[in-house]
Amino acid sequence: MNFNSILNAHPGRMLWNIESADVQADFDRLKAAGAIVIREPYGMDEEPKASIATFADPDDNYFQLMSPMEMG
Repeated sequence: MNFNSILNAHPGRMLWNIESADVQADFDRLKAAGAIVIREPYGMDEEPKASIATFADPDDNYFQLMSPMEMG
């Protein structure tokens, strides 16, 4: 038995993170173009100014729009 298959129902799935200066605007544009929405923009507890939105592609890979991470 493959141990990874126990932990992940989609072991071949890829997840891409894409930084966006305006997650909501880019989310709205991609949604209007027909992108598959997994999760609408939401905030992160650790960084109240940041947000993330999740989409899927036709092969069921995910990509996320994310606010740029501030270093320091």
